[in-house]
Amino acid sequence: MSHSRRIHFGSISLVRGGKCAIAVATITCGLVAGSSSATHAAGTAVVVPPAVVQTTWREPQLLTKDARPRFDAVKTIAGEALESIATFIDVPTAENFAQFQIIRAALVTRVAARVNESRAAMLEAWSQASLKHQMALIAGLTTLGVGYEYGSDNPKKGLDCSGLVAYAWQKVGIALPLQSKRQWESSRDVKQEDALPGDIVWYPGHTMMYLGVGDAVLHSARLNLGVRMGRINWKEISHVKFGNPEVSLLSVNRTAGVF
Repeated sequence: MSHSRRIHFGSISLVRGGKCAIAVATITCGLVAGSSSATHAAGTAVVVPPAVVQTTWREPQLLTKDARPRFDAVKTIAGEALESIATFIDVPTAENFAQFQIIRAALVTRVAARVNESRAAMLEAWSQASLKHQMALIAGLTTLGVGYEYGSDNPKKGLDCSGLVAYAWQKVGIALPLQSKRQWESSRDVKQEDALPGDIVWYPGHTMMYLGVGDAVLHSARLNLGVRMGRINWKEISHVKFGNPEVSLLSVNRTAGVF
């Protein structure tokens, strides 16, 4: 006969039953006056094991009651930044560039905090990168939380490591193969100190996008993790390579209408 028992830890209840445990926490969120993004005054969040819900982090992910992942804020700002940079490219006015700078700064603030890197250093790195590098990386950030799907470069289905890189760079008209080593081989080899935000970071079997500072990267990690931000696995230090896809042998295959 199966029994369950409830153990209380402050405001968190751990319910044990059979072979699984689910922790339920009630979180009260204050509604910020005048904030268009605040839609709920209070919500219930559920912490579940990674095996139960697709997560972008190794630890259980905090979800709101309507199942919104905590990466939503970054994804939302990345989407706004992608739209803003595209507007500036289409209509390169000082006003449009100033608007993009504001949104880019907000995005960098979130990304730098997530990977525990200097906001100032990251903003400087992004600002010095080409528009193509910035747009490709921002496009990649719009896929945060997308699940892992081997051989796919379609975020609606899922992305593997090379699929993420290919999807992001295709947004600026640069076609890259769906194979990690070939992506690096088709790019210009660069040293880490010369690498730009959006550049390829590769070691045997895996490819990532450089976030521009330290060892921070964006990548589609593996099954049950999907697209997330993290750090280079320096156990592979003797094999890690950086590559600039903008100087790609395949970059002549461009999408019509992309600057």
